[in-house]
Amino acid sequence: MRKYNVKDFGAAADGKTLNTKAVQSVIDFCHKAGGGTVFFPKGEYVLSTVFLKSNIKIELANDAIIYGSENFYDYCPDEKVEYPLYQDASHSFFHCSLFVGIDCENISLTGRGTIDMRSCWDEDNVRNIVHRGAKCIALKNCKNVAISHLTILNATDLAVYFAGCECVDISDIKMRTYIDGISPDNSKNVCIHDCDLETGDDAIVFKSSYTLNKIDYCKNIMVRDCRLKSRCNAIKFGTETNGGFYDIDIRNCYIYETRITGIAIESVDGAIVDGITIKDIKMVNVNAPLFIHLGRRLRGPKGREIGRIRNITLENITAEGPYEPYETIAWNYNSFKAGDNLQDPKVFGVAESFDGAKRTDDWQMTSNICGLLESPLENITLKNIELKLDGGVTEYKKEVSEDALDYPEVYVYGRILPAKGIYFRHIKGLTLDNVRVETRRSDKRKDFVFKDIS
Repeated sequence: MRKYNVKDFGAAADGKTLNTKAVQSVIDFCHKAGGGTVFFPKGEYVLSTVFLKSNIKIELANDAIIYGSENFYDYCPDEKVEYPLYQDASHSFFHCSLFVGIDCENISLTGRGTIDMRSCWDEDNVRNIVHRGAKCIALKNCKNVAISHLTILNATDLAVYFAGCECVDISDIKMRTYIDGISPDNSKNVCIHDCDLETGDDAIVFKSSYTLNKIDYCKNIMVRDCRLKSRCNAIKFGTETNGGFYDIDIRNCYIYETRITGIAIESVDGAIVDGITIKDIKMVNVNAPLFIHLGRRLRGPKGREIGRIRNITLENITAEGPYEPYETIAWNYNSFKAGDNLQDPKVFGVAESFDGAKRTDDWQMTSNICGLLESPLENITLKNIELKLDGGVTEYKKEVSEDALDYPEVYVYGRILPAKGIYFRHIKGLTLDNVRVETRRSDKRKDFVFKDIS
């Protein structure tokens, strides 16, 4: 297939000229010619929204940099959506992005160059999404997608978001960005591997939203050999959980310096979660290692019923300190404006019994794995788990309310629960095989607490 140099179509590599029209023209020309490679040679290219087409490969030379425009109004505005929006606005719109792909096949973005969105926030909040700006890559209903070898920096909305896509391979991506990193939504046959992600929001986060105007699901997804750091959750399923997650396999990942949870599996909007295996995970300096939660928010079309979580295996997982302050990326607009780049584990943010700034000695959230009385979790297996936690709790409530916060985070039932390791409740079929807990400081709680377990 032919290679088309963007400079031959008028693109300037001077780091100043807005090249959107020139780059769109070469994409359109290449598509009409039957496909090929749109090549960015050495240089600095300023760009705003371009629309990908089928059979197009975007390739960046090693020393090529694409800069997102620093003027938010250069990006395409959000498209009109004629059906109900039951998900967060970031998952409802695609056009306000740098690279947009809708109904495309055989597309790729590759090369060892850099895409730098340059921290361009929606200062006027015209999108009404807490000042989030443009996504970096947004794909909808695409097939045969490859994203590889790129460095992606400073996106102020979701960095790589794809909904309703099939056969997606994402590899060797280095990312430093403020909001979610890689976000598959109702997508099938996906492989994410050999990536190094540091994000302000969740690092790898699976969604099952209503953004396709129907109930759909994620299925057959593999994650391998990734390095993850998050100001929120490193690996997360949710919170958009209308459809479900089936046959997900995650292995050999290193999670470090993560503010909330290492692994979070959630269903709060009726999703069926069936068949998740997570193995060979090392966590260092992570607040709460594990969170599995079934809730009843039920944000979605009328008639949604409480979902199910079943057949979950967590194996060969370790978590340890040192639980000391670390440098990190800002995690939203206000954090960015404040130059908030140091995270003290003992200053978590706004949560139950935190005021957002107070340093708290008994800071660490309790891992919890909980279903509902009317919908227990089913067949949950923990094998070869070693949690080395901070501890230090001397006072705690022995009873835990059945009422949870609508928005699922590990503190939905309270920040400190009556187990220093894991609090289990409402589970049908629970296996613990070589699961060990120790605390660096004396802690009055039991390692585990079991309520309504069969």
